Amino acid sequence: MKHLTLKDIIFIMLIALIFGALFVGTDVIYAPLYLVIGPFANEVLFGLWIMAGPLAIAILRLPGTAVIGEVLAAVAEVLFGGTFGAATLISGLVQGAGSELGFLTLRYKNWGWPALISSAFWVTVVSFAYEIFKQGYIHLALPMILALFCTRLVSDLLFGAVLVHYVVRLLVRAHAIQPA
Repeated sequence: MKHLTLKDIIFIMLIALIFGALFVGTDVIYAPLYLVIGPFANEVLFGLWIMAGPLAIAILRLPGTAVIGEVLAAVAEVLFGGTFGAATLISGLVQGAGSELGFLTLRYKNWGWPALISSAFWVTVVSFAYEIFKQGYIHLALPMILALFCTRLVSDLLFGAVLVHYVVRLLVRAHAIQPA
């Protein structure tokens, strides 16, 4: 089994720094969006916030790198002064674990569409289960909870599967990484 090399660690750190900055940048969008669509703002943007994990594992193809990528992106977000503070680290761990579970269900043998879709599904389930209490969604009516869950799932599929897939393709075409 392949182990993390220095090059892999540097790649994960670059992903973490880029996404940590991106996460902080979404604070500018989140607040006004929340005023317009309420808790759906969290769900619409959620897929963006989970991209570091699936991107790290889709590029490096090593078990554990989704968790590492997402947690390090959360660390970067905290260091860059993100709105949500140290609680972001727990969210990063939960999101990374959910993403990792998607690749694990396919026994780390697939790094393409099936794994990315599985990752998006599982990160949605795991993170929503965690946040149903954290965000107070448990007190909402069931149709509202389902609407929030479905919105998150669509966001995670668009950002965590579709966009990640195309970023990986672009990196392969630019010869920055090797094809799967």
